[in-house]
Amino acid sequence: MEYRILLVCSGGMSTSVLMDKMQRYATEHDVVIKVDACGTSNYADEAADYDIILLGPQVAYRKAQIAGTVDVPVVPIAPRDYAFGNVENILTQVDQVLEG
Repeated sequence: MEYRILLVCSGGMSTSVLMDKMQRYATEHDVVIKVDACGTSNYADEAADYDIILLGPQVAYRKAQIAGTVDVPVVPIAPRDYAFGNVENILTQVDQVLEG
């Protein structure tokens, strides 16, 4: 799998922690991903460079609004996976969305 993933939360801080975990996981498991994090104020400028946008639980309620402004899938991260940094589940979700 080779994906470009943009993590979006309110300010980009909590998704930065998840981003670090995802990058470590990718290195340890020979998975090729590009992961970045940002806040809801600047996702639109970044979206074209990514395959998917993953939303932190605190902004999941904005899914329809965000999806209406970008040309990539917008998917909320399950709160439990987000809280525990369950990268394997998150990447499985990404794979299901992008690969069908």
